[in-house]
Amino acid sequence: MNNAKTHIIIHCFALLHLIICLVCQLVGFPDSLILTLATMAMVVVLCIDECLSIEFTAITIVLANILGFILGKMGAMVLGNNYISTFLTTEILGWGIILMIKILKPVRIDRETFWKENVGWLVAAIVIVFGLRVAIDLIVSHTRFGDSPSLSIIAEAAAFCLLLLIFFVLKMRNQMELEREKSRSLEKALKTYMTPASAYKEKFIVHLNSRIVPVHTKEIAYFYSENKSTFLVTAAGANPPLDESLDSLEAQLNPAEFFRISRSCIVAQTTIGSVNKLQGGRLQISPTQGIPALTDLTVSRARVQSFLNWFEG
Repeated sequence: MNNAKTHIIIHCFALLHLIICLVCQLVGFPDSLILTLATMAMVVVLCIDECLSIEFTAITIVLANILGFILGKMGAMVLGNNYISTFLTTEILGWGIILMIKILKPVRIDRETFWKENVGWLVAAIVIVFGLRVAIDLIVSHTRFGDSPSLSIIAEAAAFCLLLLIFFVLKMRNQMELEREKSRSLEKALKTYMTPASAYKEKFIVHLNSRIVPVHTKEIAYFYSENKSTFLVTAAGANPPLDESLDSLEAQLNPAEFFRISRSCIVAQTTIGSVNKLQGGRLQISPTQGIPALTDLTVSRARVQSFLNWFEG
């Protein structure tokens, strides 16, 4: 992360937290839930800017809110000023997240894959954590816990146990994706063994400007989807659209020659010039000279081992 950019993000959110406290105090409105949203927003911005995995982002959201509440309450008791405590707590949380990223070196994903595959899970994590925060506020305000700051902190810290549940759910999601990929790989291997090469599609009819021309599969570098549309890219650089989905194309192509590296891309083996390792165990494909990279050619984590087996075979 750019150091100047990091300073701007953290300082701006610290100032935002301070302004929220002041405004809520002036209008007589409770600030806890609004501060929770602001803290979650800071975590999301920092994690997205670092291209961190959804698992790490979700866990950091939970930790930041629990620690933020505890530090804020303790700071207000020690300093006797809720505004200064809120500002300092936000600064501590922001730089604590940066330090945690440097120490733990969590898995990173490319931005396009994040927005295509993980944004829904991130929204779900935010909704769950915020719903938990609302529930805790209701419980604390309607029980004897609300009369004791220390008991309130204990009640809030108890929510930390849900971190394990969220972590478990996200891990199960990843494991299910890995299992599905293994199953798909086995099906492809059996299909390749049992199906003669002549049964696979050998050419596609495409529209190039005003012409309708055939494109043979041996001329195709890769297929990709973008904004709910499908395109093929030839070794010569042509990029016509197709009416079929990648799921449909995958079933028609010879799996010995083509591999689906992600939800949005299928590549031909002849396209691959080299394969580079990325952080988090993913792979980046560099096409052979002359073939344009019109989309992200990153092998998703769940497909890496299957891809290597296919590439080496």
